[in-house]
Amino acid sequence: MARAWFERRERGSRWGLRVARVLALRFGRRAGRAVLWPITAYFFCFHPEGRAGLRRYYEALEGRRPTLGTLFAHYLTFARTVLDRAYLLARHRDAPRYEIRGFEAVGRYLDEGQGVIVLGAHLGSFEAARAAAFLRPQLKVQVIMHAGVSPKLNETLMALNPDAQESVAPLGGPTSLLAIKEFLAQGGLVGLMGDRALADEATYAADFLGREAHFPSGPLRLAAALRAPVFFFSALYRGPVEGVCRYELVFEPLCGPAPGTGARGEWMRQLGERYVRTLQAYCRLAPDNWFNFYDFWQAQSGDRPRRRPARDGDDAAGVCGGSPMDRPGTPKDLGTRGKS
Repeated sequence: MARAWFERRERGSRWGLRVARVLALRFGRRAGRAVLWPITAYFFCFHPEGRAGLRRYYEALEGRRPTLGTLFAHYLTFARTVLDRAYLLARHRDAPRYEIRGFEAVGRYLDEGQGVIVLGAHLGSFEAARAAAFLRPQLKVQVIMHAGVSPKLNETLMALNPDAQESVAPLGGPTSLLAIKEFLAQGGLVGLMGDRALADEATYAADFLGREAHFPSGPLRLAAALRAPVFFFSALYRGPVEGVCRYELVFEPLCGPAPGTGARGEWMRQLGERYVRTLQAYCRLAPDNWFNFYDFWQAQSGDRPRRRPARDGDDAAGVCGGSPMDRPGTPKDLGTRGKS
């Protein structure tokens, strides 16, 4: 069996990452993007497991084997989002611009002092969301993430803006549930990732791109315990227009606050189904923004029962409540995506 994502050794050296960071910031985006080509070619050539996992993703998504050009372009998109993280954290002149969709519903909660949970994925750039908070200084953001993932890269990037580290709390770390609840009560926005499970972590099965996959149930349980509205979030890379790189920040309502303990199991089931459907829809909309370079469908921690795939229209109201999309899992038209 292929190694799980958390077992993979981080490639690259701290020295090389620091040199690339200095070159990118000193000489700007044009020089930085030029450097990305040989770096991306290196990782593409010497990362066969990543290519294999990405190939399976495209086979599930499109029903056919992708070309090497498609796979390389996918790697290059990921590299560009990493480069943009440096510009965002440094507040560099070449930092990308934003187009924000769906934030009105989130803003209404925050304006009333009600915190909101945004459930994201390794789709696009979660870093762009944190940087977008700079546009609204009063917005308080706390991102709950797995600790110890890509330490070299994170160390290099965080050196650009040490204050940004304060908005990140390790999953399962010293940040208590009570502290997160207090943060939400103050009108904060808490970000969670809902697509990667650690070893022996409880998961739920869902139909994802026509194949059964396992998603971590921890974020669903945490969202239920916090009893705050839940939105799907992604910051999609859209490429440059007239030389300016752009990201589309999208928010889609998933569920209202969790009900009492008696109905929480059903609430979590509906939240999980809506999340997976919405993630699947955005993968189809922006396929090259999916950054899980491993076999996402591989078995995890033994066999688990297959769950009934969700259907459009299921739980249209249901215990999940809130303000679900007109058709859950179907994103609004985002227009023509720029390429470069």
